[in-house]
Parts: sequence; structure tokens; C-alpha cells
Amino acid sequence: MYLAWNVIWNMSIVISILEGIYGTKAFGIVTYLSTGNECRGFLLMLIFVAGEVTFRLPYLYFGCKERGSGILVAQSSLLCLGNAFKLVVFVIYFHDCKNRVIEKRLMIKANRAGDQSCV
Repeated sequence: MYLAWNVIWNMSIVISILEGIYGTKAFGIVTYLSTGNECRGFLLMLIFVAGEVTFRLPYLYFGCKERGSGILVAQSSLLCLGNAFKLVVFVIYFHDCKNRVIEKRLMIKANRAGDQSCV
């Protein structure tokens, strides 16, 4: 459940930046665009959560403050870089979902036009 909500949250941030639509409207657009594509979004978030855990394990393993701040700086840098990369991936995921919805609409229109031409 956390991963599914995280997908919606991250994609609504992308929509707010790219489309200029905020708040509940952005959440509504996310649910509309990601319908039928939830599995891909879930897998993306699963990969990013696993990466975040992987970057935090060395900090816990070596001790929080025993070795100095070198590990803390490296970990913070990697997490910030990972968050920036995550937003780039969600921009690509947003465009993929948007293109999928457009293709779906075009196929429905083509099927309707094909059905009407037969009558």
C-alpha cells in the first residue's frame, strides 16, 4: 500500500511541475493516467525503496556517529542524487502513461469509425 501511494504522490509532484495542476486535481489526473499501468509504477517504487534501504544500510552497519561524518556526507549525497533520479524516472513514467492513454483513445475512435463505416 505504501508503494502504491508513493507512486501517486511522486507522479502528482511531476504533474504539478510539468502541467501546473495542483492538489486534488493532480491526484485525480494521476489516478486516471496510471489506470492499467499500476504494476509498472509499483515495480519502479519497489526498485527505489530497495535502493534507499541499500544506501542506508552501511550507515547503520558502521554505526551512526562512531566513524565521523564522512559516511553521513556520502550517504546524504547518494540519497539526494537518488531522489533527483527518481523524479527524472517519474517524468518518463508520466509521459509513458500519457502516451498510453492517447493511444487508447485513438484506438477507440478508430474502432468506432470502422464500425460506422460497415453500417
